[in-house]
Amino acid sequence: MRLSFIFILSLVSALLTDAKGQGFSVSPSRLVFSGSPGETVSQSITFSNNSSTVLSFINRIQDWDRDSLGNKSYYDGGTTPQSNAKWINLSSNSVEIQPGETKQVIVSLNIPQDAKTLTHSMIFFTQVKQQQAAQTRGTSIGINILMEVGVQVYYTPKGLNSGDFEFLAFDDHGITEQNGVKIRTLALKIHNRGDINKDATVKFELTNKETGEEIKVAPQIIAMLPDATQWVLMKIPANLKGKFLAVGLLDAGSTYDLKVAEKEITYSP
Repeated sequence: MRLSFIFILSLVSALLTDAKGQGFSVSPSRLVFSGSPGETVSQSITFSNNSSTVLSFINRIQDWDRDSLGNKSYYDGGTTPQSNAKWINLSSNSVEIQPGETKQVIVSLNIPQDAKTLTHSMIFFTQVKQQQAAQTRGTSIGINILMEVGVQVYYTPKGLNSGDFEFLAFDDHGITEQNGVKIRTLALKIHNRGDINKDATVKFELTNKETGEEIKVAPQIIAMLPDATQWVLMKIPANLKGKFLAVGLLDAGSTYDLKVAEKEITYSP
């Protein structure tokens, strides 16, 4: 039963792409603290309920990291080397928001004296509805999980090296079949050389060198932890024929130089 409960939470979290729902919002989705070692610093998370029902949430803190494709994995709070879960205190372990109400939860970070590197964790707020369970021995109240939102918490010490991004590879991963459709995948391997978390937009351009035809590919947003390496995948039709120029562009904002990677590919009939 415990395993099923954890699985449901993970599934709900994976399906939620932001902290906004119909008539409900949580902001910000990311807290970045930069106090000095030994200091306690605080920020607030704002809940807004524009729905017609009372919303109730409980919270928990977990560790997380990303795999080589940028997907998040979650762990018990305080169990990974880059965790700051045990530094976090919240002004309330639960929050109830009436219709039309806006409420804040204060997040305090107690920074240890030996804090020297970027750390991160995640605060999950799980909406619950308490219901009277069946009147059987050992049961009294059941909890239905309705939705869940996560707020990332970073601690970034002052003076860290921002570093830069670099391309490590630009490969053709060949043809695979997904849902009965054959696709070809190009993969751009990116490394974050700095000591801080970075966000960037990766754009792909694919041009037929003989006809000038351009294959449109949607841009992708990436977020990379310090010293992380990640593959960004570009899906293209499997039936392309001819000589193509593939271009990958990485834009991390005005603070960083635009990165460009090129690859010439010939697809035979």
